[in-house]
Amino acid sequence: MNSVTVYAGLVCVVLPLVGCALLMKSETTAPRYFSAGAPVSLPAASKVRIPCDLRLGSVSSASHLDEHIAFRMSAEEVGFYTDRRWTEIPEEYLRRALERELFEVRGVQRVMSSAAPTLDVELLAFEEVRGGTVQALVAARFTVRAEDLVLLQDSVSLTMSIKRPSGNDSAQQLAATLSLALTAAAERIASATIGQLQCRAESRVDSKPE
Repeated sequence: MNSVTVYAGLVCVVLPLVGCALLMKSETTAPRYFSAGAPVSLPAASKVRIPCDLRLGSVSSASHLDEHIAFRMSAEEVGFYTDRRWTEIPEEYLRRALERELFEVRGVQRVMSSAAPTLDVELLAFEEVRGGTVQALVAARFTVRAEDLVLLQDSVSLTMSIKRPSGNDSAQQLAATLSLALTAAAERIASATIGQLQCRAESRVDSKPE
């Protein structure tokens, strides 16, 4: 048997194996896509118009938060699921949650002028935290500014335990819990922002000459 015959035989054996390996890999790494935040069909709660003007400015996120769903092993280590992804980058979910909470639920008057009080928010964490109890973590930093003044600078951080009863899809449970935490974070940011705007309005009234 010459070398050409041996080489040809090896090719015939190896190619099918490579094809099978590629097929198996594609089957195991096919991503699943999840969304977060309140469902679009969810009706807004009854609102009372709040006499505050607000511009929603920059809503950004930490550089590691993209379409890949993240999990945190420790304060220093973050990993990513290869088969679990968001349908959008997480900051878009936060923007919609803030828009709904501020302008639909709370009834704040939305304005587009850069001269109006402006809320800027940065999403710092939107991930699963592993440990003794698996949790969903949402953290954000926000600033309320007006003209050349910073009226408020604060942060919010929430963790919620991820319940995984027998038979439930862990990926769906993670997405659902992160959605709840995101909504709660938006509510806290809205409350702090409105409180600051109302205090500013009251101080302006008090400072007017009689």
